[in-house]
Amino acid sequence: MPRGGQPEEELKALLPATIAVRFEEMFPNIRSGRLKRRDRKRAEMLRKAEPVLQRVMNPTEVVRFATNGARQLSWWVLTAGSMNPFANRTTLVLTDKRILLIHTDSKQRPRMFASQLPLDRIRATSGRNSYIFIRTGHEQLMFHGVKRSEARQLKGLLESTASREGGWQNLCPRCFAATDDAPLSCDKCGEEFKSPKKAALRSLFLPGLGDFYLGYHKYGLLEMTGVTLLWALFLSTLIPATLRRGFDGVAVAAPIFALLALIHIGDALLTRAKARNGLHSKDGALPTGNIDSPDA
Repeated sequence: MPRGGQPEEELKALLPATIAVRFEEMFPNIRSGRLKRRDRKRAEMLRKAEPVLQRVMNPTEVVRFATNGARQLSWWVLTAGSMNPFANRTTLVLTDKRILLIHTDSKQRPRMFASQLPLDRIRATSGRNSYIFIRTGHEQLMFHGVKRSEARQLKGLLESTASREGGWQNLCPRCFAATDDAPLSCDKCGEEFKSPKKAALRSLFLPGLGDFYLGYHKYGLLEMTGVTLLWALFLSTLIPATLRRGFDGVAVAAPIFALLALIHIGDALLTRAKARNGLHSKDGALPTGNIDSPDA
């Protein structure tokens, strides 16, 4: 146990009073009497996540560690999903029972959705530099943008097993009931969610439109602007070439059309995966007020 003192008391004052924290694991540097700026930020991060943690955690559950970064599936890096860190800011909270991923805004406030991975579903973990890889029976999650020291600490805390089944569970943004699928409504409270199929079809029609539907407005507008410019380039190439050379001129614009088709199909698949990455509520988002506060 760390000896009581000013650094420890300062951190305890920043931590949420309603959430139990395993202090020695959450702040390993405190053993040497040092208090880093990042320790304060992680304490504040946990306090901002308190409205969600209050509703999700069991009375006896304890937080072991917390950090922030971006959640991605490994194959997203090969697609436009490489831009997703701007839309997938996430607070990761490790408890003695599970890993919680809470979607946040740029100020680390809970935003749209949350998911969890019970510890007994972890198949393997690995990490390098600012990356943490968590493999389940279904997929490999890449969590990146983590401070290197925190990535090492998290990797050391996560216990790997040789053969576990199951994967991440989505949590209802209203009642936080867990589900292994991406349903259109919550069986427990009736909350309705946005459809991954509708999001994918919108992105197939116009890349970015599905992201806008899900609530990623800035990211969606950026995509729609880019693909609109490509379509303008395609049409400005196709029409003059066809007028001059007839059908032979179509071959001039064919590479641009092939690129556009690839973008439309790829973005539809990516948007569907993103929509299934969390339950996007039709009527609201994650709570930002504590249970005992007026805006809870």
